[in-house]
Amino acid sequence: MASQEAPRNRKERRAQAKKHSGHHDIPLARPKQQAPTSKTLIDIAEERQLLQRSSNGSPSITTTRINLDGSITEIPDSSVSPETVSTPYLDIFLYTTSLILLHFTLTFLVHHQYGSERPSLLPLILSSTVYSPAPWLILLLVALLHPRASHPFMQLVFAAIAVVAGVWLVQASNDDPYMAVMKKAPALGTLWVWGVVELRWEIAAACLTMTAVWARWKGYAFW
Repeated sequence: MASQEAPRNRKERRAQAKKHSGHHDIPLARPKQQAPTSKTLIDIAEERQLLQRSSNGSPSITTTRINLDGSITEIPDSSVSPETVSTPYLDIFLYTTSLILLHFTLTFLVHHQYGSERPSLLPLILSSTVYSPAPWLILLLVALLHPRASHPFMQLVFAAIAVVAGVWLVQASNDDPYMAVMKKAPALGTLWVWGVVELRWEIAAACLTMTAVWARWKGYAFW
C-alpha cells in the first residue's frame, strides 16, 4: 500500500487542513438576546452608589476597587479628587519652546526690516535668549496659565490678551518710530499668537475679526 503523498505547497496544506479540521461538525447558532439572569457589575455598582461621588466623601467608583470575591476595598489615596488636573509638563515645555522660537523669529525679522545693517545671527540669539528676560517670562506665563486654559474665565483672559496684543501691535507697527517697533513687536506678536492658540476656534476667530475691524476703522492697511 503506497504511503499518502505529503502536501507540496501552501495551497495543498490549507486544503488538507480544511479537510481534516472537522469545522462542519461545530453547531452554528445565533447568540441569545435575553437579559442576564444574574446581577452585573453595573448593577452592583449602582446598588452601592459607586457610579457617583457624593459631597460627604462616600466611596465612589474612582476611589474603590471591587475584589474577585465581590468585596470592596477603598483606595488609600482617595483624598485626591479625580477632577484634580495634573501639571502637563510636556505641553508646557513644547509651548514654551515654540513661543521662544517665535519670539526670536520676530526679533530677527524686525532687525532685518528696520536695522541699519544685516543682523548677525549669534549676537541676536544671545540678546534674545541669554541676555533677555523674555524666555523666563514666557515659561512663567505658560506654566501658570496654560494648564487652566480650558476654564471659561481663562478663555476670557486669553481673549483679552489676543485682542489687546493684536490691536497694540497693529497700532505700534503703523504709528510708532522704528526703534519702538523693534522693541515692542516681538513681545506683542508672541503674546498675540499665544493668546489666539489657547482659545477655542470660535473665540479665536471673533478676536481676530475684532482686531481686523478695529484696524480697518482706524484706516490701517494690511499690505
